[in-house]
Amino acid sequence: MTMNEIYTTVQGRVVAQPESRTTRGGVPFTAFRLASTVRRPNPQTRTYEDGPTNFFNVTAFRTLGANVGNSLKKGDPVVVYGRLRVNQWMRSDNIPATSVEIDAYSVGHDLTWGTTELVRVSRAQVDQSDRLADDAVQQVHAQLEGQIDPDAAESDEYVMHQGHPDAETADGFQAEEHDPDPEDATGGAVPDHLAAV
Repeated sequence: MTMNEIYTTVQGRVVAQPESRTTRGGVPFTAFRLASTVRRPNPQTRTYEDGPTNFFNVTAFRTLGANVGNSLKKGDPVVVYGRLRVNQWMRSDNIPATSVEIDAYSVGHDLTWGTTELVRVSRAQVDQSDRLADDAVQQVHAQLEGQIDPDAAESDEYVMHQGHPDAETADGFQAEEHDPDPEDATGGAVPDHLAAV
């Protein structure tokens, strides 16, 4: 991780429908607004009361972004972990403004409020409306392209083969580098279940 960066974990709710788009560099991402309300004990009533609400702009890139876009909706309780950034900018009327942003590394449902079930996908799809985006079809394509070990295709773990960092994979995602990238939310670390070849 980069020196002097601030990393945070925030519980809250998605307050607007997530938006999936692509950066000018062709990197897919999903952004959403997160509201986190402080709960404080009231010694007089001996109950918890709502305190002020903090708002965060959350952005998830590449595979995480595609999965977030296909998994979250307005109102969902979530837990977000990522790099914190305070963005200072000028409004159209030349008044300075500040927003708090999170470059998400992990996003998940907050199971305090309910249950969820993980559905593994062989390759994250930005557009799931096309019949070719079906996971069974994509799994076969990934096997044909050598991105999934056929012996592991039916198991819970997928063995991914990493190509050149600048190469674009068949699903439209640019292969991730090991070094942190300002436009990349992966943080550079490769999870244990990914095997570099």
